[in-house]
Amino acid sequence: MEWEFTATQIIEGEYEISLTDFTKKLYSKTAEMTAMSIDEVVSLDNIIDESLDPLEDYRIQYFICYYNFTLALATGRSIRQFKAHTKKLGITKSIKNMFMDKKFLAELQDDSEETVLIFMAVLKSITSGLIESGSSTSRLPQMLVMQQLNSFSSVIPNIMKNEKVRNMIMPIEFENSFMSGKLMRIFK
Repeated sequence: MEWEFTATQIIEGEYEISLTDFTKKLYSKTAEMTAMSIDEVVSLDNIIDESLDPLEDYRIQYFICYYNFTLALATGRSIRQFKAHTKKLGITKSIKNMFMDKKFLAELQDDSEETVLIFMAVLKSITSGLIESGSSTSRLPQMLVMQQLNSFSSVIPNIMKNEKVRNMIMPIEFENSFMSGKLMRIFK
């Protein structure tokens, strides 16, 4: 996946990007990837949002899985944790099978290195901004999850009303405390 900026540019403040803008850009890039993965006929099983046409619903499902995959890598989660989360999702069988396939995930991981680094930089930038503005580190997880949901509303406008879709998104979370958590990796 090609980006017009780098993680280093974000970290050094040369390029500013919000989580919402990153989510929008990631969605448009995955829409291109989705076109390559679509079965001959888009399956109508497990529609996640009745207000979307089946093709758009398929793209959203693919995007959520890809977003979760890159988030898992960016926050130091294992592929096993990603697969455990994905296994529980009520999504189209072809997408679930794709994101559970070891070979597909290995190729996707190689192709997503820059995206993961950019995601880490975006998370670092957001987290640093919250801390610098005086936010309590104990409130950071809730604030990041709210920013995450707000960023998804730029792609899925009715996400706040759609609990099924909200529960599909792997949350940005800390483990135990701020510096010993999964996001500690982004500050190295």
